[in-house]
Amino acid sequence: MDQPSDEEGAVMGAGVLMAVLGAILTFAVRVDAPGVDLQVVGVILMVAGGAVIAYARRTVEREHVVTQVETPTDPAAPQHSVRQVVRDTERD
Repeated sequence: MDQPSDEEGAVMGAGVLMAVLGAILTFAVRVDAPGVDLQVVGVILMVAGGAVIAYARRTVEREHVVTQVETPTDPAAPQHSVRQVVRDTERD
């Protein structure tokens, strides 16, 4: 089974956090800060968060677990199994 790496999850989480904070600043905060337009800052954070999420989804590292079981011809000999983890980096 393919599983996303921890790095991808952390990057995607940071992107979601940026997008959520941007949405809060854009739609929920009604404060006039001198010299700073919080709605514009919120839109910038939402766009940047979307870009980070897109980047995390585009560069994905996945792990494939391959298990190979060798059955010997001699019935008295034990079975031998090999478990191998293969990491692939996919770029769309």
